[in-house]
Amino acid sequence: MTGTALAVTAGVRRSFVAVDHPGWVQAHASSVLVVGDEVLVAWFAGTREGSDDNRVWLARRGRGPDGRAWHEPEIVLPAPVAHWNPVLATGPDGAVRLFVRRGPRISTWSTWVSRSVDAGRTWSVAVELVPGDVGGRGPVKNPPLLLPDGAWLAPGSTEAWGEDPRWSPFVDRSVDGGATWQAAPIPLDRSRLRGAGAIQPALWEGRDGAVHALLRSTEGHALRSSSSDAGRTWSVAEPVDLPNNNSGLTVVALGDGRVACVHNPVSADWGARCPLVVSVSEDDGATWRYAVTVEDGRTAVDDRPGLTPSSPLPTGGGFAPADDGVMTSGVGEYSYPAAALTQDALLVTYTWQRRGIVEAHVPVDLLRAR
Repeated sequence: MTGTALAVTAGVRRSFVAVDHPGWVQAHASSVLVVGDEVLVAWFAGTREGSDDNRVWLARRGRGPDGRAWHEPEIVLPAPVAHWNPVLATGPDGAVRLFVRRGPRISTWSTWVSRSVDAGRTWSVAVELVPGDVGGRGPVKNPPLLLPDGAWLAPGSTEAWGEDPRWSPFVDRSVDGGATWQAAPIPLDRSRLRGAGAIQPALWEGRDGAVHALLRSTEGHALRSSSSDAGRTWSVAEPVDLPNNNSGLTVVALGDGRVACVHNPVSADWGARCPLVVSVSEDDGATWRYAVTVEDGRTAVDDRPGLTPSSPLPTGGGFAPADDGVMTSGVGEYSYPAAALTQDALLVTYTWQRRGIVEAHVPVDLLRAR
């Protein structure tokens, strides 16, 4: 499931949400949300990760046959500080939330949240999710999970950098619609880790009634943890047979007991972020099988056939990670997927060479075993 042998799967449609915009040098870390008859996508963009000019951008399109075109993206929440990793979600009250990390450094950033009652056309003034937060509370990349009993679970993590980096995942739990939060750690057996740990969980409710988390890690594979008490406590995260390159992944429950994960199938710490695929699990994330290739790093996006990808990096990932963000040219990078399920398709958005954001339309039929 690795490398250049994979080609974009027939039937996958791709289009640019935005690319090569004069408002940024690099764009990254999208989030996608279906709201009524529209699709919203948010991401951060500026000079580079951690730069003061990074802002959250948002674009929308309709879902009907005449709604394929993306509207011109606009900046939202224009506070004069670096913004990171926006997360769109529909709250327990039906209003849309936009969570975002703010601050020049990952280790000391904080999470802010804004609310929209008109499908993201206007936003309230952003406030700290947890007053006095240092390090980030609430969702860090993937959206919160709303449970049938009304509990809202936000997948979070903290990152301590320096000579001995230490990454720690957790899940924030709210029972009052997001007014207050209580953090529950996802335990790691650090005696078995070679790197900093795990971050950026993705959550889903399993067919067994438990809640499960799949985590990005420094170990060359994803880790998995479970909660049998609605997110109050979590099992020690264990490795699964899903390659992970220490880059963001996302998970969506398909509604029939299966789970889809969008990820880079590369087993290397800070490894290459190409290709981008969808894998499927039929046992709540214990085992996985490859299903679809979304991006191969060679095939032009459908709506811009003349915009050919830059050559992929020959070796390694080309990333210089630090507390103030990753330094990279973006060449060969197709990463940080987000996903939302519609009646007939999995909608996937991802970073395209740091130049823009792509949406892929993956028919659900392609995810069935063949």
